[in-house]
Amino acid sequence: MDYFDYIIVGAGSSGAVVASRIVEKKKYSVLLIEAGDINNHPWLNIPIGVGKILTNPKFVWNYNTEPEPELFGRSIYWPRGKVLGGSSSINGMVYVRGAPHRYDQWRDGNNPGWGFEELLPYFKKLEDRPESDNKDRGKGGPIGVSSGNYQDKLSSSFYQACVDTGAEPNDDYNIKFEGVGWLQYSVKNGIRSSTSSYIKSIRKYKNFQIEIKSEVEKIIFDGNKAIGVLYKSNNILKKVTANAEVILAAGPINSPKILELSGIGDANLLKSFGIKPKHNLPGVGENLTDHLQTRITYETNLKVTVNDILNNKFRGALSLLRYIFKRDGLMSIASATVQSIMKSDPSLTHPDLKVQLMLISGQNRYARNKKIGLDSFPGFSVGVFPIYPSSRGSTHIKSKKTSDSPVIKAGYLSDEKDRNLTVKGLRLVRKIMSQSSISKYIVREVRPGQNIQDDRELLNYARQNGQTSWHAISTCRMGKNKMDVVNHNLEVYGTQNLRVIDSSIMPNMPTSNTNVPSIVIGEKGADLILARAEK
Repeated sequence: MDYFDYIIVGAGSSGAVVASRIVEKKKYSVLLIEAGDINNHPWLNIPIGVGKILTNPKFVWNYNTEPEPELFGRSIYWPRGKVLGGSSSINGMVYVRGAPHRYDQWRDGNNPGWGFEELLPYFKKLEDRPESDNKDRGKGGPIGVSSGNYQDKLSSSFYQACVDTGAEPNDDYNIKFEGVGWLQYSVKNGIRSSTSSYIKSIRKYKNFQIEIKSEVEKIIFDGNKAIGVLYKSNNILKKVTANAEVILAAGPINSPKILELSGIGDANLLKSFGIKPKHNLPGVGENLTDHLQTRITYETNLKVTVNDILNNKFRGALSLLRYIFKRDGLMSIASATVQSIMKSDPSLTHPDLKVQLMLISGQNRYARNKKIGLDSFPGFSVGVFPIYPSSRGSTHIKSKKTSDSPVIKAGYLSDEKDRNLTVKGLRLVRKIMSQSSISKYIVREVRPGQNIQDDRELLNYARQNGQTSWHAISTCRMGKNKMDVVNHNLEVYGTQNLRVIDSSIMPNMPTSNTNVPSIVIGEKGADLILARAEK
């Protein structure tokens, strides 16, 4: 079949959801095109395996930013999911809905239907949270949610230290987004729970077809109407027609890239690469937003860390056996255990900093063995970032070749507010770690070390060591302004039968972690499509 009712580009955190919800109606034919492969490798399912997959080109797109001016010219590594489930199959599995007031800002910024109360049914629909009887939590959904998978003396002491510093204890930050709490994970029975589960539920449907390891070259238009896509599979160029709609769900890097290759974007940029503009939409690829996380690392006198099981074969074997038979312990998490959503200033209405404990330490967040910088001693890290960064970047094509990676400029710390708040965050971490409830377990601060004290030195430490949190959003922003790309129905301005449904449409950063809202966007987007189809 070379025609379908719907063509969905990208089987990631949003696209897999859209495909599933349309297919299960059994009324419409759907083609789902995914550039990556299936996700059946064991390390994609075992939570601790995140360290094995984030630098492996078999599982991730190895993107890098351009040299970042405010980070002393460092280029930051940006891995993105290259398997079914997209980045939900390779991320740290921290399960966070976010702050209701930020979603209300979406709605109040001329996006009706996108306030928190309107989105709450989708948050509930997607999750399976059997531990909670709260009316605002869901049960029976495709994404399993667990919490407190690994509780140890160090993490408990960190929790108490946050309370001693002023954080409110919080049993469920997905009900109230403030205070300190044990992390919740998209993990069920010790196994990662990604949006690939949505695809598994529809694989045998006759109205569904999926093409893996297939890259979309461009959208095909008839005038301003999207009527299909051109894609390459096994080095063969194929053309397929959409009777109803084309949906881009390729994520915050590739959705704008495909739009630009198809002639939708800033006209001057497109002309510079010999691409004939179909519609001048200057916001495509702009407004890029991400969290820059900076970690302070410590040596501890407790042997409860990932360092201990990676550096000691006996401890590693015990941890493996525990995971095999109990599906818990250190191997049932990526490394993070507790987060604290806090205020940099008590006069603020809403918290603006996230502080998080990771039971691992090394030269950077990708150091998972001694050869690449894992510390040889029991160590842990405390990361911090401004939850709602003001700095903005961009991502644009570098040529008209589909195979070329885009030019990514994250713009980290380009706004003074982010620089000031990052320094406040690092000072807050040190204040937490000075509390007697945890200081007794600290041997020393390893990075940056107590010799680094003034604001300039702390900011320079962040510039030298800050890393992406993998939370890129907003490159096809929803709204009604000049630089917006889609309307509140996620329809691309200046076109017909074309939508973008993924994290690139977020009007602002609504949360400390972006995967759950990305899934919600898929759920909401599917309903928008079906509402039009069934008129």
